[in-house]
Amino acid sequence: MPVTENGLRPFLEEIAREGGEVALAHFGRVAAEAKDESIVSEADRAVERLLVSRIRARFPGDYILGEESGGSGPAHPGGGTRWWAIDPIDGTGPYLSGLPFWAVAVACMRGPAVEGGAVFLPVFGEMYSAEAGERAERNGEPLSPMDPAPAGSHSYLFVPCREVDGLRIDYAGPRLTLSAAALHLIYAASGSAFGAVIEPNCVYDFAAASLVIERAGGRLRYASGAAVDFAALADGRRAPEPVVAAAADQVDWLCGQVSWTGA
Repeated sequence: MPVTENGLRPFLEEIAREGGEVALAHFGRVAAEAKDESIVSEADRAVERLLVSRIRARFPGDYILGEESGGSGPAHPGGGTRWWAIDPIDGTGPYLSGLPFWAVAVACMRGPAVEGGAVFLPVFGEMYSAEAGERAERNGEPLSPMDPAPAGSHSYLFVPCREVDGLRIDYAGPRLTLSAAALHLIYAASGSAFGAVIEPNCVYDFAAASLVIERAGGRLRYASGAAVDFAALADGRRAPEPVVAAAADQVDWLCGQVSWTGA
């Protein structure tokens, strides 16, 4: 049975697009505010309020984890429980700098796994989405399968935008960063890069995009090679180690290029 009358993917795309409209209305009109070691703005909060309200209207009993408001709803989700992870603006730094490399990301989870995800890039008008058991799409068209070939000398790898204590990446090719984990994953999924290495992040930073890359023939693992259990991150904690993503045939090799001694 579909999670909504019209299915899960259309609902995720709809609310991600609505969130993008709110973000665009604030684009260039809000100021940065300090938030722990990061920054935030009224735009982040406005988009998150919209996303939470849309999910609550249809699924009033579900647990929702948002970047700005934290967790709300029932206690920590169980193995088969549906829950939601939302990042109102992934790439707040670029957003507040007037750059186009930011996205609205919404993921519907089922226990430790992602059931559906949508990543919308409002400035470009690009929607990336995926649903369990179906192909990943960009603007309604299936993404081509990720290239299983080894990395070439000119194959880009997306990496964190800052130095991360304890993280070493022994990758010989060129590196890129857009300061937004979701963009790193969807661009890798669409063939713009060999893969991505993401610093230890929260579930809302990469859950939606992780399903896009997996449904495009990729795989996502911790640097140690262990599977990512998203339910373990449902309380908002950061992942215990960096995340590595690449074509399914290459992710083990890429994990071997990454070492992590902890922060």
